This record gives sequence, structure tokens and C-alpha cells, in this order.
Amino acid sequence: MLFWLILFFPLLGAFLNGLVLRKASPTVSHVLGAAALVAAFIYALITYLQFMGAGGQAQVITGIDWIDAGTFKAPFNFILDRLSGMMLLIITGIGSLIHIYAGGYMHEEKATYRFFSYLNLFVFMMLLLVLGDNLLVMFIGWEGVGLCSYLLIGYWYEDDKNAAAGMKAFLVNRIGDIGFLLGIFLTFKYFHTISFSQLKDMILTAGANLNGEQLQAIGWITLALFVGACGKSAQMPLYVWLPDAMAGPTPVSALIHAATMVTAGIYMMTRLNFLFYLAPDTQMVVASVGAITALFAATIALVQYDIKKVLAYSTVSQLGYMVLGCGVGAYSAGVFHLFTHACFKALLFLGAGSVIVAMHHKQDMREMGGLRKFMPVTHFVMLIGVLAIIGFPGLSGFFSKDEILWRAWTGGDSYHIQWGLGALAAVCTSFYMVRLLMLTFYGKNRSDHHTQEHLHETSVVMWGPLVVLAILSAGVGYLNVPHILPFPAHLLFENYLEPVISIPPLVADHWHHLHAEYPHSLEWAIMGVSVIGMAVSSIFAISMYSDGFGKLAQSLGSVFKSGHRVLSNKYYVDEFYDAYFVTPLRDIAQFLWKIVDVVIIDGIVNGVGQACMLIGGLSSFRMSGSLHRHGMVMIVGIVCMLSVLFF
Repeated sequence: MLFWLILFFPLLGAFLNGLVLRKASPTVSHVLGAAALVAAFIYALITYLQFMGAGGQAQVITGIDWIDAGTFKAPFNFILDRLSGMMLLIITGIGSLIHIYAGGYMHEEKATYRFFSYLNLFVFMMLLLVLGDNLLVMFIGWEGVGLCSYLLIGYWYEDDKNAAAGMKAFLVNRIGDIGFLLGIFLTFKYFHTISFSQLKDMILTAGANLNGEQLQAIGWITLALFVGACGKSAQMPLYVWLPDAMAGPTPVSALIHAATMVTAGIYMMTRLNFLFYLAPDTQMVVASVGAITALFAATIALVQYDIKKVLAYSTVSQLGYMVLGCGVGAYSAGVFHLFTHACFKALLFLGAGSVIVAMHHKQDMREMGGLRKFMPVTHFVMLIGVLAIIGFPGLSGFFSKDEILWRAWTGGDSYHIQWGLGALAAVCTSFYMVRLLMLTFYGKNRSDHHTQEHLHETSVVMWGPLVVLAILSAGVGYLNVPHILPFPAHLLFENYLEPVISIPPLVADHWHHLHAEYPHSLEWAIMGVSVIGMAVSSIFAISMYSDGFGKLAQSLGSVFKSGHRVLSNKYYVDEFYDAYFVTPLRDIAQFLWKIVDVVIIDGIVNGVGQACMLIGGLSSFRMSGSLHRHGMVMIVGIVCMLSVLFF
């Protein structure tokens, strides 16, 4: 019963806010939306504690018999194990903090019932995604969060920019969803089931007996599913929707584009890790795409001035790290970075939202500066968030990001290039995040006189959740401390997820050999490279932007003018897509509409109708309206027909 209440409360909140209490005050909408999430979190925590107290063994919770057609069966069942249990706490816990914060951020809106209804519905769909025991139930949640993302990004739909951003997110995700659907179809074709539990049992118990056709199919299945992950988790080449999604309200950015929806691809690959282990070519593709995306997005973030755009490209980059972890077979490291990233990126987005509110909704960092004097709490928590994401020793990002880089280096010689790309991305991360901190909170304030007069710290409704997230960002890293560091317990998170990460017997020896014991000196060296790179790039950023856009920043900008232009325009990827995909498709659609549809199809249909009218007009002059004459013609016609038949 407790489990069902976790799903019930967000759905109830969405229903009441969206359909019943549409005329309620914004305060009522906020309280109802936040209360629904807090209640879901409480029941999720109780359920999780009961689950772990019973041993933490995976269990399938039976729902309704949904689809039963021949050999295809897709019951509405749910799976509760250590992975989905952890995701429950992240979604409802961080979701609760964001809902509370959203009340302060959206206080100027007159009717927020729609906003909180969408937020609650999104959480419900995300819970479906992570709890579903088969690919089809997961796909419902997968599409549901895509729909809610479209609605929330375009919340201020009167603005054409916001409406276009929502449509872009919706359409780009549909491209990835085609791959996801193909993966579902291929899975059923070759394994006659789409249930996670049944697939896992089949692969682990009869893995050595899989025929060549099935092994080859696994490669195509995992590749198709990864296309879906690229769309939802904003990987190249389908990452372009996420930066534009910053047009929506900041709480939306924090919930959807930092903590939950964009991690769906990483969750899906981890859930099906036993399939991906059997597809080494796909693993290489996954690792390469993740590493390239991490560096590609990080370089774009180096020169952005919109505070939310910097965090958006940072999100794309950090998702690349998670995908890299999955690609090198370190699923626990990838999920651990998902966990830590949910904390510090939600903190950074919400902190940026506080700055935006204080700056009267200005987002350009060139108009900020010196805000630590006016917003001491926001400055302090943002400082913790920045230190966490750049991998400062002792904070959460240090443990999760370095674990991924370590696994990439020890994943074999073929992954050393990916490690190099990830290490460079880490250096870029330190630079652009310290740059954000310096331009926003240090130096002289560059805003206009009117804005300076009204600068102040936000209300406790907004900075309260930031403090909680700051504590989590500082502390959750100690759940997975490596063996080389002096600490009472090591790799707790990795051991916690061990029952979920299942290497098939067919490839077990290969993967265990890759992750054998290595000299501590090598691990210290890899960690040292990351820390030194972080320190050097951070110091460089401080020296460049300690006085805002000082002489050093201006001189470097003039020296690397062409490179700065390319990065400012995001490598012209959007322009490339527009020229070679969007415009041709629009031209084709125009041709199909104006020529094929209007001229040919409508011409044929209308021509037939006009021909009938013409024939009717030509014969109508014979119709006099005389009943006895019509009757005589009918009788003569019948006699003629009978005569033909008779003779």
C-alpha cells in the first residue's frame, strides 16, 4: 500500500491543481504541489527503509494485466530493487526541495496551478520510468517526461522563443525515441520478452547458450536503445535541445535538466547493463560518445555569458561523464555521478535562479558582479556547488568524477583516448565554473543603478532548499570513497549496487581481468592529474576574472578572437542542422502540402465531384418533374432489361 501511495500523491497533485483548483490562489497551488511531493518522499523513504531492512533483494510488484496478445505480454508490473529504490529517493527528495523553492521563484505569477500541475505530473511520469519492470512501461514514463518537459519549457508560451524551445525539445527527443522503439521491437523478436527480470534471468542463466544470431542482435538492440539515451540524456548529436530548454522557469531547469529526466538514459543503460556487457562494440560507441560530448559541451561553456546557458552546457558535459562511465563498464561509478550531480547541479541551478530573481530576471553575467555582498547565503551555497562540480578534494564531485576517469584509464588501452578527453573536460569544467563564480559574486557590481538599489538576499523559501542541497553536495561523496584514501568504509555505493550490476558469465573473465587490482601509485597518479588540472585551471580563471573583464581576459579574447567566435556560436551546430536538415525537410513538407496535397489529391477529389455535378447538370434537362412520365420511363426500362435477359 505504501508503494502505491508514492505514485498516487504526485498524480493526485497534478489532478487537483490542473483540473479542480484552477481558480485557487498561487499559494494554494504551491502548497498543494509541494505537499504532494513531500508526502511521496516520506512514503518513498519508509518503503525504501522497509525494503533494505528485508535484505534489499529485488522484487517485482504485480500490477494489472495490461497487454496480452498471443505470445506478447506486457503486464503493468513494477520492480523495486536497489537501483530503483535509490532513484525513488532522488526524484521525490530533490523534487520536494525544488517544489518548495518554486513557490518563491514563481510568486509573481498570477495563476501557477498549471505550473505545479505539470511539475507533479512530471514526477509521476519519472517514477513510472524508473519503476517499470518492462520496456513498455518504461516507455510510457519515457514519453510522459518528454511531454511534461515540452509543457514546462514552453510554460511562458506567449513568448515565441519559449514556445520554439519547447517544440525543439519535443521533436529532438522524438528522434531518439525512434531508436528506443526499435530496441523494444528487436528485444521481443529475439528474446520473446521485454521484462527486465525475465531478460536478466535469461542472459545470466543461459548466457553461454545464446546463439550467434541472438548475440549479434544484442549489439543492434543496445545500439538502438543508446540512440534513445542520446536523445533523453542530451548526448551528441541530439544534445541541441537542452541548452535551449533554459528558456523555461529555473525550477524546471533544476528538476528536469539536472536531477531527473536527463538521467533517464543513464538509468536505462544501467538497468540493462547485462545486455550492454555482451555488446563490446556498443560499449566502445557509448564511451566515445560520452567522452566527446563531455569535452565538446565543456568548451562551449567556456565563453557563454548567460548564467543558465553555462549551467546547461555543464549539464550536457556532466552527462557525458556518466555515459563514459557506462561505456567503460563502470555502471556503479556512472550512477554515483548521477547521484552527486543531482545534488550539486540542482543546487547550482536553484542558486542561479536566486541570482536571477535578485537581478530582476537578468541572466547576463556581464551585468552582475559583487553579489556576495548582497546575497551572502546564495554566494556561500553556490561556492560549495562550484567546488563540488569541479572536483575539489573532499567534496562529492571529487569522488564521483575521479572514479569514472579511473575506470576509463583501467578499462583497457582502447579507452585511454576517452580518458584523455574526459580529463580535458574536467580542466574546462574548473575554468568555466570558477569563471561563473567570479563574474557573478566577485569584483565590482556592473548592473544599473536601479538594480543595485533593490539587490537583496532571497526569502527563506528559496535559500532554505539551497542549504539542504549544499549539505548533500558536500557530504554524499563519502558514500564511495576509494581504497587509497584513509576512511573507515570504502566503496559503499559500489557495494550497494553490486546486486544490480550483473556481468554475464560469457564475458565475466574479460571484465574481471580489466578491473583487477592496480598499484596504488597508479591510482594516486591518475587522481593527481585531475587535482592538478583542476587547481591550475581554477587559478587561471581567478586571475582572469577577479576584476570582472580585466585586461587579461580582454587580451586573451582578442588573441583568440576567431576561436572565441566559434565557441560563442556553439560550433555552428544549430546552423548546420537548420541548413541541412530543418530547411530541406520544411521545403519537402511545403511541396507535399502545396503540390501533392492541394493540387494533386485535392484536385482529384474535387475533380470527381465536379464531374458528377457536370453529368448531373447535363441530364437534368430531361427531368420534367412529371410523376407519370417518370413512371412510364421506369416501366419501359424494366421491360427492356427483362427482354434482354429473356432473349
